[in-house]
Amino acid sequence: AGPFLAAALVAGGRVRVPDWPAETTQAGDAWRSLLPRLGGQVSAEPQPNGSLVLTASGTGQLCGIDADLSAVGELAPSVAALALLASAQGHASRLRGIAHLRGHETNRLEALVTEMRRVGGRARQTEDGIEIEALPAGASLHPAELHAYADHRMATFAALVGLGVPGTTLDDVACTSKTLPDFPAMWSRLLTVGAGTSRLGTGSPTSPRGEA
Repeated sequence: AGPFLAAALVAGGRVRVPDWPAETTQAGDAWRSLLPRLGGQVSAEPQPNGSLVLTASGTGQLCGIDADLSAVGELAPSVAALALLASAQGHASRLRGIAHLRGHETNRLEALVTEMRRVGGRARQTEDGIEIEALPAGASLHPAELHAYADHRMATFAALVGLGVPGTTLDDVACTSKTLPDFPAMWSRLLTVGAGTSRLGTGSPTSPRGEA
C-alpha cells in the first residue's frame, strides 16, 4: 500500500486504506511516521473489527527527510521517490542504514541514483545510503524513460516519480506482479479518480509498458 499512500502527497488529495492492522511488525507500518515527515498527514480510524482505516493526505508540497531506514529498507525506493520530488522544491534528503540494498534483486542504491539522475536529480551513494541534493532555484526535474531492472520496488519508485514528473515512462511495469499483480490497474484507477479521496481497491493487469 505504500506507493498508493505516498501518491496522495505527490498529487494532493487523500488515499484511504481499509483493514490496516492496529498492531503489526510489518515494515509498511512505518509509513504512519514517515509520511508526515515528508510533508503529508496520516490519520488512523479504528474499525469495529479491530483494524484501522489509514488515510494519507497531502497538498503536493513535499519536505526533505533525514531517515535511518535500516529496519524498513524495503520502503527506501518509495521514500527516495518522494525525496527526489522534494528536491525539486528546494529540499535535500539523506537516507541512511540501507547499504544492504546493494544485494537485492538489483543493486538498488546504484539503480536509484542512476534513475534519479536520469530525470535531472542530484543524488549520490554514500557508504550506507543515498544523499539527494536540493535543486537550485530555477532547476526542475524532466521526464525520461525510467528502468525497472526487473525489480518490483524500482517499478513503484518510477510510478511515483512519473506522478510528479509528467511524461515519464517506465520500461517494465509487469515486474510488479511479484508482489501485486494488479498494480498497473490499481494505479490507473487511482489516477482516474482525480482530486479528492481514493480508496485502495483491486483491478486487472494492464500493458507492461506505458506512462508511469
